Amino acid sequence: MQKPIIIFLAIALGHFAGAAKGEVARIDVDAGQIIHPISRYLTGACIEDVNHEIYGGLYSQMVFGESFQEPANGKTGSGDGVSGVWRPLRSGTVSGGFDLETLQPFVGRQSQRITFHGGSGEIGIENRGLNRWGMYFVQGKPYQGCIWARAEKPTRVTVALESPDGAAVYAEKTIAVSDVRWQRFDFTLKPAKTDQAGRFAIKLKQPGSVVIGHAFLEQGEWGRFQGLPVRKDVAKALIDEGITVLRYGGSMVNTNEYRWEKMIGPRDRRAPYPGFWHPYSSDGWGIFDFLGFCQAAGILAIPDVNMDASAAGMADFVKYANEPARGEWGRRRAADGHSAPFRLTHVELGNEERIDEDYWRKFKPMAEAIWAADPDIILVVGDFFYNKVIDDPFKFQGGAVPTLAAHKKILDLAKERGREVWFDIHIWTEAPPQPGNLAAERSFIEQLGKISPGAKYKVAIFEFNANNHALRRALANACAIEQVEQIGEKLSVTCSANGLQPDGQNDNGWDQGLLFLNPSQVWLQPPGWVTRMISQNYQPLLVESSVHERGQNLKVSAQRSQDGKTLVLQIVNISDQPIPAAIHLGGFTPANPTARIEQLAGSLDAVNTAQEPDLIKPVVIPWRHGFEQGDAHYSFPAHSFTVIRIE
Repeated sequence: MQKPIIIFLAIALGHFAGAAKGEVARIDVDAGQIIHPISRYLTGACIEDVNHEIYGGLYSQMVFGESFQEPANGKTGSGDGVSGVWRPLRSGTVSGGFDLETLQPFVGRQSQRITFHGGSGEIGIENRGLNRWGMYFVQGKPYQGCIWARAEKPTRVTVALESPDGAAVYAEKTIAVSDVRWQRFDFTLKPAKTDQAGRFAIKLKQPGSVVIGHAFLEQGEWGRFQGLPVRKDVAKALIDEGITVLRYGGSMVNTNEYRWEKMIGPRDRRAPYPGFWHPYSSDGWGIFDFLGFCQAAGILAIPDVNMDASAAGMADFVKYANEPARGEWGRRRAADGHSAPFRLTHVELGNEERIDEDYWRKFKPMAEAIWAADPDIILVVGDFFYNKVIDDPFKFQGGAVPTLAAHKKILDLAKERGREVWFDIHIWTEAPPQPGNLAAERSFIEQLGKISPGAKYKVAIFEFNANNHALRRALANACAIEQVEQIGEKLSVTCSANGLQPDGQNDNGWDQGLLFLNPSQVWLQPPGWVTRMISQNYQPLLVESSVHERGQNLKVSAQRSQDGKTLVLQIVNISDQPIPAAIHLGGFTPANPTARIEQLAGSLDAVNTAQEPDLIKPVVIPWRHGFEQGDAHYSFPAHSFTVIRIE
């Protein structure tokens, strides 16, 4: 082993040469002492339904309330026969009205009727997207859409892209509806002007009556990711963030009508249903759209399903996802536009469940059916939390259940079938020093191994949860990932909830998004920058590191490359004061005199806004470390996360 090199680190513009003994923290790193491999899947995110749920935004659909299910007298409704998230529009002397038709609706329980009785002018409805923030139109770019409509007598319907008040029409097209049966009408509109808060209108300019069952609008291929129904800017931002795994699930799967069978076939024919966070969700973008996106983006996909799904249905689910196109379900998938298998590898059963006898009774037939359909599928138990150290696996406190008896049955079944099973638990990362050393979670992992020796299992954390998206949460996430790195291969996946958040929308108090978006922008919050910093500097081997003396407020992890030529240090300073540190490096001699420092620091309450999306972001410092003289200088700023990459 090489003789350790001692590095004295101080701030780039200063030093601490005069620091008294004991005032300098000491970090010992031995790059020659490999502890274990580090998983590539520690930089994941959890997203919920991107149609009408709180996390929203990935689906390319610009219309909110596309199936007209909201009541007219709802909290946001107009109260005059117009579906709640739409608004009526009138001009001139036109007389007419609106009704919510429950007779022969297109999908769901009702559709929207518009009637022009007489006079001159226009009458119709308009939509401004999620939360009525307005739709982003780019001059000269094509927008593609469709409406489903029917009419008892020939009626001419106009679809248009307009300014928020309708005073300016940027593009419009007239559609002739002349059949009492539902018909689909596709259109392309190119706005003559850019508007960041426009609206989409469906209207009549002459007498007639029409029923609209569904409305869809999205950017042309120029604004979509690889031709999928996915916003290109959001998709690219997720990829650039370094997301390596996405879990599609959460409380949204707990609603009774969340079923994969309703997520296949044409998106506009998928029936709306009562969601968990929003009363009128749609399946326009469901599990298989999620799998297609992850496949195109090179991200590991883990979908979540409802625990009340049938065993036979779950077997068909796996066949639809993975069967070759020549099979029955493979042919159905190909007919739906995806001839190649999705290569599904993991399925989570339930979310934040009590893993008890009732769960076991549901799990066993589902697991056996899924494994019979595809023996390579890894099942993930939708477990919840364990916040106290477990000494007796069959009698303890601090968990969603007081015993691991059902866990043992699950593990024994997996061992008997020669399969691997995971357990998903959730933790809080509200602010540092959370989550501590994950002692309770470590004991949970150890006890799983004891109650069923020889069973193949892992634990995943699919939700780091918090009530904020500020730097405080970012530092807690960094601390959590460092702790998970220390645990090793038995805890090999972590995801931060929530991965996406529409700016200004916070339906449930968990204001914790990594990636924020509005109709025209996408930007990272501090926790998202931490994800990016860790992912982009990933090295596969954890090496020995420890902190001494004044380093109680420094959290450190060290990794190196397989060939030993790259060493990466991750350092979190959770204190409100800068901390100078001496790093004792062994087993590594830099070849490059300049190291790369990437650093995120600021106020614990610092966040990024649409007006200042880069207010807090990492700075990159090319740092000439001075190893040749053995005395480089640097100091870790207060409330900071620092990544030092040495080649």
